[in-house]
Amino acid sequence: MDLAIDGGQTGLRIGLAESGRIQEIRELPGLSYAEGSPAEAVLERIGTGWGPLGTVCLGLTTILDDPGKLAGRLLSMARRVLITTDVVTSHAGAFAGGEGVVLAAGTGAIALGVGDGIRQADGWGYLYGDAGSGFWIGRRGLDAAFRGFDGRAEPGPLTERARAVFGDLGGLPGRLYLAPDAVARIARFAVHVLELSDDPTARAIAAEAARELAGTVAAAARCFAEGAAVPVAWTGRLLRDPGLRAGFEAELARLLPRATLRPPAGDSLAGAALLAASTGPSRYETMIRTAER
Repeated sequence: MDLAIDGGQTGLRIGLAESGRIQEIRELPGLSYAEGSPAEAVLERIGTGWGPLGTVCLGLTTILDDPGKLAGRLLSMARRVLITTDVVTSHAGAFAGGEGVVLAAGTGAIALGVGDGIRQADGWGYLYGDAGSGFWIGRRGLDAAFRGFDGRAEPGPLTERARAVFGDLGGLPGRLYLAPDAVARIARFAVHVLELSDDPTARAIAAEAARELAGTVAAAARCFAEGAAVPVAWTGRLLRDPGLRAGFEAELARLLPRATLRPPAGDSLAGAALLAASTGPSRYETMIRTAER
């Protein structure tokens, strides 16, 4: 049996897999950028009661402080450990290891293209990347809310919604800046921004997010030869919103007319299970850290 792990900022999923197929899933809290040791946080969530395993494959959004330590500890219960990013496992799941561009849009945003070569676009984190992501949308929604709160703009629906979600806005910085899950909490506000589609400010934020996400996909698609068809799939909760998805699809058609959108064959957890079951060299080899005993 293998262990497949999809570790995001909002949630972490563990799948017990056999021959590349998930048999059982456990869902746990996500990995915060602010946790003391991300490697220790992953180990704490995985636990030790899994028995002898063939391969543990981890697709993570969080930057690890000590991947060697993580791999070493996991090798006590597995023959092999594969550590990579969640966009690699998302791509493997979406295209079953084949060619295409996958957009992973949730708390963060990143695209990976695999064609004549391999190309990543964005995924640089909440400080200076993840354009169009849940955090990106939530952050801009709160910016507009606070402009209405302090008088730099007329109060509108976003100010009212932020107050309903977070309570007293005057005291929010003291509560949020010190919270270890601040990024995830801000990202969750994206749902409220997208719900307020009748508000011009919220609608403009969503339209800009759609443009950013389409631009990320178009950049990742540069690994395909000019004129070639580009299969595109998306994963993550963000594009489940019909308005944002429609804006993204329209902008992608404008930027990349040769893109063909299709549903993913599987998700990031399924991709981690497929990679765990693989035995030969992978097209993602340069993006995977491998440890064996």
